[in-house]
Amino acid sequence: MEDNNSILHGNVESTFTGYEKKQIKDVFNVWSDFIKLPTIGPFQAFSKDSIFYSQELFSLGQTLIQLQANLKEYWTQMNNAYLHAVEQVADRMHNGKQHYSNENGDYSPKENIEEYRKTVIDVFEEAFTDLFSSEEFGTINSNLISSQLDVVKHLQNITEKNFKTLNLPTRSEVDEISKDIHDI
Repeated sequence: MEDNNSILHGNVESTFTGYEKKQIKDVFNVWSDFIKLPTIGPFQAFSKDSIFYSQELFSLGQTLIQLQANLKEYWTQMNNAYLHAVEQVADRMHNGKQHYSNENGDYSPKENIEEYRKTVIDVFEEAFTDLFSSEEFGTINSNLISSQLDVVKHLQNITEKNFKTLNLPTRSEVDEISKDIHDI
């Protein structure tokens, strides 16, 4: 194994330009000055946990992206079932035009509104029953619920950390106290 500690800064060629180096140095100086501010209030405690918050917010962002994709799939399936039902209603009403028409052969929904209503109810019931009983929809719905629960979990983690930082009772502490009271 090589000893990398013997490398001198002058020997390493930088890939940053002078302007980029200045920007990085300025950001570092601003952050250093910011950290040196007086520790009044909870800011210092929150800044100590900045890595936790960064990681949790990044995970929350990924989970929200997954939730959005799952919602898209869910509503695509719902929309397809709805459109299929509307097509079926139109087909049944068109094919059964003789049954639903008056003596002139014209379709009159006012005269046969009850038959039309029954057809719509039956078709939509069939379409959505088929959708809800399909394995694909079950998988999509499961993924959607899982994503929603993951979002809640990330938000609870952030809230728990905030309460701990502010020296307030956390949910886990309240649950533990409730369990102890129940045991008594």
